[in-house]
Amino acid sequence: MELLSSLERLRRARHGEWLLQIRAQLEEALLPGCGVYLFGSRARGDWDGFSDTDLLVVGPNQGQAELQAERLREQTIGDDVLAISRDRWEGIGPQSSPYWRAIRVQAQLLAGFSK
Repeated sequence: MELLSSLERLRRARHGEWLLQIRAQLEEALLPGCGVYLFGSRARGDWDGFSDTDLLVVGPNQGQAELQAERLREQTIGDDVLAISRDRWEGIGPQSSPYWRAIRVQAQLLAGFSK
């Protein structure tokens, strides 16, 4: 059994509430064929009060991904919103940059695709 401090329990509860809210916002703003992933400190679990919300939009093609990302930016859903085609996303592997490999490892699907 994991023993958590009251502060850690509160932190996890607030993060759970935040996840529910952002998922609801994303479901309303999501274009067909796109998926949105969370990455960065919020996905790793080491976020704090100064952390931003890093989102990655994966679309059927780069144009659709960019359109979805712009839509999220306009609605102020996420602070840093990146866009990538599904083919490029699925092709991220050992030969990719450390930046993209880290995002691939951290990424948590929030909306879209089959969860």
